[in-house]
Amino acid sequence: MTVAAQAPAHVPTQVPAQGRAARLVVRAPAGVRPYLELLRLDRPVGAWLLVVPGWIALGAIAGPQDGGLLGLLLLVYGVLSRGAACGLNDVLDARFDAQVPRTAGRPVASGRLAAGRALVLCVVVGAVAPLVMGFWSVEAVVWAAAGAPLAAVYPYMKRVTHWPHVWLGITINWTVPLVYGLLTGGLGGGVLYGALICWAVGTDVIYACQDREADVRAGVRSAAVLLGRRSRVLVGGVYAGCVVLLAWFGVVAGLGPLYWPGLCVVAGQLGWQVWRADPADVGACGRAFGTNPLCGLLILVAVLAGRVDTLG
Repeated sequence: MTVAAQAPAHVPTQVPAQGRAARLVVRAPAGVRPYLELLRLDRPVGAWLLVVPGWIALGAIAGPQDGGLLGLLLLVYGVLSRGAACGLNDVLDARFDAQVPRTAGRPVASGRLAAGRALVLCVVVGAVAPLVMGFWSVEAVVWAAAGAPLAAVYPYMKRVTHWPHVWLGITINWTVPLVYGLLTGGLGGGVLYGALICWAVGTDVIYACQDREADVRAGVRSAAVLLGRRSRVLVGGVYAGCVVLLAWFGVVAGLGPLYWPGLCVVAGQLGWQVWRADPADVGACGRAFGTNPLCGLLILVAVLAGRVDTLG
């Protein structure tokens, strides 16, 4: 039976436009639109959450001569690899997505795009993404390709554990060890990596709270399903861990005094998310999650400010 035959009859044929990127996708030819939606080009928040960890690592250790080119390559790599990972997730989760109102309109779940074609596109885009890093070095391609298995395994995690968020955090922050490996010649950035994993876990739990009731019916596992309203306690805990590790990172990285006011702003923003993201209020969770691009920007600005004295 095809995915189209499995999809419920009430599924919308088009995802509502959200923002400039979404409007561009909606204006694309009808035959192309499902492919663009599969790669999430209409929803850039997730791509930003994958790209910004690498930029934060660059801000911490790169000089101006390195940061520009590598930052651009990380942007292209992040958009492509995130699109391939989301598309693969849609193919593997089409049966679950069709049962969740928020995801039922996705191209594969709704039957607007055949699973086979979607899979081919994901494989091609996923293969091209690491090759983009070849403009930096062959080593960069190897580092980028090493993150692909992490992304490929992620869709299965929600089937076997209530903690897929941890795996997601490890995956989407892979650009942190990538940057340290390329610019320092070895493993590094463990404290920053840990801080951003905590941040990613918190954001993903908030995201999962939007679908908790539907996930229970579909048999999908998440911390939101396991903890219910207590999910807010978990989010508060991992966000607190993020702030503590960012403070530790400021010390070990030798960041200057301007870093610390910025970190206080980051802590305030994360605290606002905890206060706002009531697990019982789907809309509030969506709005809290949507502020994380701002949070990532605040972390990046704080790190750059902390290096003002060292950049000369």
